[in-house]
Amino acid sequence: MDALVIYDSLSGNTEKVAQRIYETSAKSVPSQIVKVNKDTDIDLLDHDLVFIGSGVIDWLPTKTLTAFVQRTMKTANKQGRIKPAAPIIPGKFAVCFATFGGPHIGVGEAVPMTLWLRSALAHLGFIVLDEWHVPGQFANRPELNQGGRLGNIEGRPDAHDLQDTENRVRGILASLSAWWE
Repeated sequence: MDALVIYDSLSGNTEKVAQRIYETSAKSVPSQIVKVNKDTDIDLLDHDLVFIGSGVIDWLPTKTLTAFVQRTMKTANKQGRIKPAAPIIPGKFAVCFATFGGPHIGVGEAVPMTLWLRSALAHLGFIVLDEWHVPGQFANRPELNQGGRLGNIEGRPDAHDLQDTENRVRGILASLSAWWE
């Protein structure tokens, strides 16, 4: 079993979460971490467990991660790997994660993004185990850090958020350990 952590981060919030996911998974299984760019060419199905995430920009992933997912889907479709009824591929699991500020409606701003990622992964045949939404401060708009539905999000993701992420990764790995034995 191996894990891939693939992400994009504009202000460093998502990178903190991705790094913690990678560090935690690497203690248990061979793991790789990749920050996407316009040239990233990775076959997600080459990995047993994929963690994919981004900061939320207008209810979607960053443009770079969106483009990567769209390229991945087009390639898979051309190869005939996108099939009617999206059959599950045994042993392929994923988790979607988002960092978000939520100054208007809180976590509701992040859910569409992880649902979008979840749908793409399910089309590929992954069993998507969970969606994680981690608050993250605004780097360039500090006035937005204190007035939203989440209260004061300055300094987030913080140590508590990262410990929660680590615990979730450990739980996923423990749950899947029987699958790979």
